[in-house]
Amino acid sequence: MTNGTRCRKSTRVYVGPLSLKGSRVVLKSRLSVATLFFISTVAAAAPHGILPGDMNTKGQACTDFYDYANGAWRAQNPIPDYMDRWSRRWQSGEVNKEHVRDILNEVSAKSDWAKGSAQQLSGDYYAACTNESAVDAAGIKPLEPMLAKVRAIKDRAGVAKEIVALSAYGMALPVAVYGAQDVHDPNMVIAQVDAAGLGMPDRDYYLKPEKRFVEARAKYLEHVAKMFVLAGDAPAVAKAKAQSIFDFEKRLAEASLDNVALRDPRQQDHKMSFADMQKLSPSFDWGAFFDAAKLPRSELNVPQPAFMARFEEMISKGSVADWRNYLEWNVLNATADKLSKPFVDQNFEFYGKYLSGATVMKPRAIRCASDVDGQLGEALGKAYVDKYFPPEAKARMESMVDNITWAMKDTIQALSTAPGR
Repeated sequence: MTNGTRCRKSTRVYVGPLSLKGSRVVLKSRLSVATLFFISTVAAAAPHGILPGDMNTKGQACTDFYDYANGAWRAQNPIPDYMDRWSRRWQSGEVNKEHVRDILNEVSAKSDWAKGSAQQLSGDYYAACTNESAVDAAGIKPLEPMLAKVRAIKDRAGVAKEIVALSAYGMALPVAVYGAQDVHDPNMVIAQVDAAGLGMPDRDYYLKPEKRFVEARAKYLEHVAKMFVLAGDAPAVAKAKAQSIFDFEKRLAEASLDNVALRDPRQQDHKMSFADMQKLSPSFDWGAFFDAAKLPRSELNVPQPAFMARFEEMISKGSVADWRNYLEWNVLNATADKLSKPFVDQNFEFYGKYLSGATVMKPRAIRCASDVDGQLGEALGKAYVDKYFPPEAKARMESMVDNITWAMKDTIQALSTAPGR
């Protein structure tokens, strides 16, 4: 280190710079101080990617390496009121959203784009999203057809059919299907059929007895009930639905891995054939689900087989009324930030203020730009590169990738030469 300090190899630290608000967000990614020492000191003349100006060199590296490594940057970059965390990466992301907003303001100002073009699609989407008066006037109406289909479910077959339909909108109810690397062959990406479907961050919020989790459960019940009242239910009906939904999600949480187990890839390695996966929950037509998603019925991984067993139990024996409440809530919850102001405000009150610690909502234009980028990112790509990614920016990016590669090399070499290896 620059001050000559030596620390025990076993010390663990957060990698930064990163600042967090509140006590409800937990960081999970850590590196040993020994590894960081090696990365920062190997070849002193070429510290790959290290920014000395971020460091608080007056700090105590052995007792608070996080402050030592990042203290100067954090002092100069307080967390904005609209964010729950802040780092160089998050800062760059927010600047990028402002750039996307500027592009969309220009694109949406014109109405003569060719139909189906990237400009027409992204411009119309952004214009509709930022038309706050029209959104507020519509209220819950845009959601009514989808809610009507859920409320019309009469049997378990109808439940399964609606799960497939809603999954097309990106809702994980209650199982998520996504692509990830095959841990047995990193060159391949395979489907993961994983646990999902919780309205709160993880199983701890449903099961742990600590005061903060007990409080979160009460806040969640209150939030869900308020959302149903906004959607038109009487307070007593809304309260009953909220309790039904919480009880439903609690059963899912009970069968989910805890945060410790989720850090162990070996506990989530259950590669199998499509047919074997179907056997875990035979009451659900996974063939129809995969066909609707245009996914091949090939080998896949099931990170949490116990959760699949619980899903089977609930889809084959669970109350249809409880499933209706759960699916209705997920439709409402997934779209709350795109509805009229009362829904947006209540959604932010729980997820933004209470859970995340943000005190101010991002401007609607930035939220809409993020939404368009998420839904139509490819359509925005060329315009973004033309305006904000000149050759010198490309050179900086290539330099950053080189730094990351060097850091990875340094880390591997440090691990292979460390004492006791």
